[in-house]
Amino acid sequence: MQYSFLKYFNLVTILFFVSCAEPKEKFSNIFSDLKKDTTIKYAKRFAISRNKQLTVIYLFGNKNNFDTTATYLICADPSLIKVGRKNITLIKSPCKKIATLSSIYVNMLCELGLIDKVVAIDNVDYVNNKEILARCATKKIVELSRGIELDLEQTIALNPDIIFTFGMGDPKKDVNPKLLQTKIPVAISLDHKEETPLARAEWIKFFAAFVEKKDMADSIFNLVEKNYNELKVIAQKTEARPTVFNDIKYSDSWYMPGGKSYMAKLLVDAGTNYLWKEDENYGSIPLSFEQVYAKAKEAEFWLNVSTLKTKKDLLSVDSRYEEFVAFKKGNVFNNTKYTNSHGYSTYWETGMIYPDRILSDLILIFHPELKTQIKNELFYYEQLK
Repeated sequence: MQYSFLKYFNLVTILFFVSCAEPKEKFSNIFSDLKKDTTIKYAKRFAISRNKQLTVIYLFGNKNNFDTTATYLICADPSLIKVGRKNITLIKSPCKKIATLSSIYVNMLCELGLIDKVVAIDNVDYVNNKEILARCATKKIVELSRGIELDLEQTIALNPDIIFTFGMGDPKKDVNPKLLQTKIPVAISLDHKEETPLARAEWIKFFAAFVEKKDMADSIFNLVEKNYNELKVIAQKTEARPTVFNDIKYSDSWYMPGGKSYMAKLLVDAGTNYLWKEDENYGSIPLSFEQVYAKAKEAEFWLNVSTLKTKKDLLSVDSRYEEFVAFKKGNVFNNTKYTNSHGYSTYWETGMIYPDRILSDLILIFHPELKTQIKNELFYYEQLK
């Protein structure tokens, strides 16, 4: 990844100078003295370089070799830069009108104290945050995609400084071609492709770079990192390693988190014996009911059962679930302690930002004897009744 970063940094610099049509003295310093942000320690899908005039964000969308697939050039005076290459996006800093196509992203901005800069979200149904809901109710924040398709006409009318969207790293594939034609800058978040809780949490630094909030993002993340690592040490001291499995069956498949996934990492850090910990997949693995039952029927705990809140709800989906020991013992927990009227949990909004809270919950669930050391109640989880 280091090689790809340096290679692309040099390429961007060369392309900049080749494409400049203005006198050289106007542009001579814009790319000088760029320094890589070495505080980014966990995230592997982006990197940042800065000098006094410019912030450069590199997006690594290619999983096989971590090549740079998009670059964002952020500065107060975009006239200082002439871009002559695709997949390089020029953005005026700081962004003051922001559209976010995920409830996670808008909560990132809330944590950075910038809710007043958000003018649009994708769908209010996914939101729990009362401040965001209030602004939606008064039309200070508008919805852009109640369905699958983005409301392009409304988006153009809003003309935001930046749109944050979900993707896989390639602007040509991730962004609606018609939206690209509008010239509204679009930034793609790859947080979901990170493989550890702290790596995902570190994406608050990505969002902060567009709004000149580096110091606040660093402060938020540093506290999360400190809390997470302290909790991890507490959990690892216990000798008990209860067995645990995840999720429920959807249609024909039971999608179990792979052994190298974000969730598997959380479970291991919480001091458990995750039954699929030896698996080599970073994403979910599709299994049959029979495969899961054969391995997990005696497991002590069961987590993350969709949006279900009671054991009765669980059995209404599949009566065979009552055969699992975790169900019989009442050790089924879900991240539904706080949900909105549509059943969507705060877990999905803020859990990525604060994995220390998730880890705290898991330790309380699996090791209640450690409660005196945790010093708080459950943030996201509740036990199915």
